[in-house]
Formats: sequence, structure tokens, C-alpha cells
Amino acid sequence: MKRVSLLVLLIAVVLLSCNTRNNNNSKAPANTANLIVPLASTPLFYTQLKGKLGDKEITMQLLKTAPHLFRGYYCDDSTGQPIPLWGTLDSTLANIYEETNNSSEDRLFSGYLSDDGKFKGVWHGNGTSYHFELHTDLKNAVPLKVFYQIDSAKLAPSMAQSPAGTVSNSIIWPDSLVDSTTARFIIGQVTGNSRAADPQKFLRKGIDSFILIYRYSAKDADSTTFNDNTTAASWNWTTDNDMKVVYNTWPLLVIEKYAYNFTGGAHGNWGATYYTLDLSKRTVLTPDDIFKSGYKETLSGLLDKAFRKRFNMSEEDALDQHLLVKNIPPNNNMIVTGKGVAFSYVPYEIGPYALGQVTLYIPLAEMKSILK
Repeated sequence: MKRVSLLVLLIAVVLLSCNTRNNNNSKAPANTANLIVPLASTPLFYTQLKGKLGDKEITMQLLKTAPHLFRGYYCDDSTGQPIPLWGTLDSTLANIYEETNNSSEDRLFSGYLSDDGKFKGVWHGNGTSYHFELHTDLKNAVPLKVFYQIDSAKLAPSMAQSPAGTVSNSIIWPDSLVDSTTARFIIGQVTGNSRAADPQKFLRKGIDSFILIYRYSAKDADSTTFNDNTTAASWNWTTDNDMKVVYNTWPLLVIEKYAYNFTGGAHGNWGATYYTLDLSKRTVLTPDDIFKSGYKETLSGLLDKAFRKRFNMSEEDALDQHLLVKNIPPNNNMIVTGKGVAFSYVPYEIGPYALGQVTLYIPLAEMKSILK
């Protein structure tokens, strides 16, 4: 057991330090070890929480990205596998659910947030329950803020029953404790423009762009059909964009950009894109940065294995009975943590829309032969 633990540790060091000869000596933000986010009274926030769930040490990335809406991830520290979360606030009770492919039972953290940076309550799942107590721990993490805006517009403002488009945007933003060089790099990944200085203006620009496109798209439409329920429904466009933190331990910051768009048709299109930021070198990691040449065949086999395990498939079952591919290729939609790597596939990329987005996690120990 000691030899396995040492091997995993060595692999983690290799993964986190790949290509470090050109390290620019950027340092983690100072004064974060004792930083506390008032979780009960802060309208929108990001924090990292640590503590115990039963006998397991866990880490949670928790964001309040809109009024009464929580998003985030958590992991068992022994495996590092990120599990997505979403939740709501009922008066003062926070119910935060795990997103799983098992619809037969809810798995959730139900408890109370406090201004001393703690989240306490009871976790329910697997036919049992455990008390949990998590506390803020931003040591070696990048402090971030959350900004949010929502707006809507009638397609035909003069019509009382006009269809309407709704757009909401939520983003993360580096806290003032983050050094300016690192902050500009993060902002560049969030907005596409490292010189952006005002998060509220950035959000407003996205909203105004949606409304302009929405109304322009309908300029030749027959407004008399808007009174028909079916036609009107197809013009009730919706766009929802938000960002989450998946992993935050210096020098790695992994962020998720989620987008949902309905512009008519049978259903909306959605998906999440992941960015693993190496803040010490100010670069976005790709598979080529951490894997040896010729890694794709080996990694594809590991991804096939991970899919079978997650969806309880036997070795005899062909993957293309459920997927659009015979084997799962690695892509660039990658999450890197201290314990493993995950690859994520948006709807239609490898499977049908009904399958949703598929994220497959591989522990470092299984990839040691292909790591640089």
C-alpha cells in the first residue's frame, strides 16, 4: 500500500510540474489561508470547502451563481474524481444535489450556510445518511468572485402577448488579492479579452448581443402568427451561460463554461467546456502537454473501460450499441486534478442527445505508462 501511495504521489508531482523549465515564478495569492467568505449573507460567491463526509475527507467547490441557485463540484480527496453539484435555497436551507446518471435516488447535501464560512448538515444517498461539516479552506487556492445578470425582451414590444427571449449570464472573476498578471490571464480565459476590466459591462454586452440577434432573427417573421401557441413557443428563446470551478489548487485552476441555448426546434442545445489553467506558466493545458507521443490509443482504451464501468456494461457489449462511436477517443475537453484526468463529451459528440454530457475520469495510476 505504501508503494502504491508513493507512486500516485510521484505521478501527481510529474503531472503538476510538466514543462516547468520555463516557469515564470508566479506565486499563489498571499493571505488566502485565513480568508473567510460569509456564505449566508453574500448574495453571490465562490468558496472552497473542506471537511468530512462520514469517514471520508472531501473538498467542495461551491458557487452561488444566481439568487437561490448553487453550482459547483466536490470530490472524495482519496480519488479526486469531480462530481458536479447543483442546488437551491429554500428560505435558509440549502439543498445541494449531486448530478449522477442514477435517477432512482437523490444524493444531496442538505444543510445550512453560515457567515463564518461553514456548511453543516446531513448528506442523503445510497439508502443512508451522514452528518457533514465543511469549513472554508482557500489555502493555496485562487480567491474568486461571482457576477450575474439576467434580462428579457419581447419579440414584438407592441404586442401584449408577444413571445419573449430570456438571457442570463454568470461569470467568475479574480479577487483583488490575485496579482495583476495572474488576474489578467484568468480574465482572458473568462472573457476572451485579458484587458477586460469591468465584469458587469462584459455581462451586459453579452445580454445586449443576445437581444439584438433575437429581434433581428424575427425581422421577416409574420407577427400575426405569434398568437398561435405553437408558433409563439418556438420564439421563446432562452440562453443561459454560467461558470463553475472544478478544481483550485495552485498552480491549477479548472473552470467550466456551461451554455444552454434554445432558439426554436424540438429542444435546446447545451454543453460544458472545461479549461485547465496552469497559472504558474499562464497557459491552458492540453493532452499533448501531459501525455507522451502516441498516447491516444492507450487513452482510448482507458476511456472505453471508464464508460463501461460508469454505465454498468460488460466487456462483451459493443460500445456502439449505446454510442455513436466504436471506441471513445480523447478530446481537448479536459479536466486535470491532483489525482487524475477527466475527458468530457457534449451531447452528440460520442452519444445521442438523450445520453447527455458524458464525463469520464481516469486515475493517474492507470495512466502512468503514457504520462510525460
